[in-house]
Amino acid sequence: MRIHLVAYLARTRDGAEHGVARVPSERGRPSWHECAAVVPGYLIGQYLGVAPGPEETWSWHRPA
Repeated sequence: MRIHLVAYLARTRDGAEHGVARVPSERGRPSWHECAAVVPGYLIGQYLGVAPGPEETWSWHRPA
C-alpha cells in the first residue's frame, strides 16, 4: 500500500476547508471514495503524487 498526496476542497459546517491529505491506496491513484474516507466532507481533489518515504523526507540530513 502506498501513501498518496491529494490537494482537496471539503465542505464543513462553517463553509469550506482546503489542504493536502495523505491518502492510502493500493491503486496508482486513489479513488474518490478513498479520499472521502480520509477527508470528512470531501468534494474534489487534485492528485499531487506519491508521498515521500521517511528516508526521502530527511535525505538532506547526514548522520553525525
